[in-house]
Amino acid sequence: MEITIAIVVFMVVSGFGAYLYLMIRHPEWVGITGDSARKTMDEHQEGVPVDDSDPFSSVEQKQDKKD
Repeated sequence: MEITIAIVVFMVVSGFGAYLYLMIRHPEWVGITGDSARKTMDEHQEGVPVDDSDPFSSVEQKQDKKD
């Protein structure tokens, strides 16, 4: 019985530790607004220039330039 409790406690603690690690290193993966989400939100404001170094930032603008 004690080993089962120890296994469950270990799994809970290790799962929480993994979640904390992801919160710090990859916040978007766990639903926290991180740097890339802030960048996207800033680019969607009117009058703000778009960073064209990201190939996925604005596909529509690149198509308009071809026409």
